[in-house]
Amino acid sequence: MRAILRLLVCALLPVAAWGADAYQGVDSNLLAQVRADFEAATESGAATAALIGLLDQRLPCDGAEWPPVLLAYRAALEGLTGRHSHRPWQKYSRTRAGLARFEGLAEAHPESTEILLLRFSFCSQLPDFFDMQAQVERDRRVLIRLLAARQDPMVDDSFRRDSMRWILKNGKPTPSERQQLETMLAGEK
Repeated sequence: MRAILRLLVCALLPVAAWGADAYQGVDSNLLAQVRADFEAATESGAATAALIGLLDQRLPCDGAEWPPVLLAYRAALEGLTGRHSHRPWQKYSRTRAGLARFEGLAEAHPESTEILLLRFSFCSQLPDFFDMQAQVERDRRVLIRLLAARQDPMVDDSFRRDSMRWILKNGKPTPSERQQLETMLAGEK
């Protein structure tokens, strides 16, 4: 999970160049801070709470007004709150709340590699009893297609390479997906 967060931090591009709907209305400074602090949130409950507080303070109370990419980060942070909890019920309920926040988000923004990557990296690390295996399989297939197509203006070459490496290491690709990712990586050197 840590490596995926590093690659999200590496995805920084000027917001003015972004045409993707998933980034509409985003404050580039806030997004840069969220990306930079997200890795620490994966390792620390306090960092997770601080980042949730920052988003909740800086953005409108109505989550429907948030830029979609920040909704995805908030969903992942909600899930991380569960991960960092010491109470089993809170682990479960906060993880479920994170999953609920992700519901339909990637489908509404199919051009966003970053949103799908956040959902995939979150869901692929969940225990089997959350029953997300089918979603993870679909997300991985779509994510590999998005990376191969190179159509997301928010994903630079470094982000693409780091994403492919993370999927190879942590995403349990099928043998054919593994070969495709390795071929794409080899072609970028």
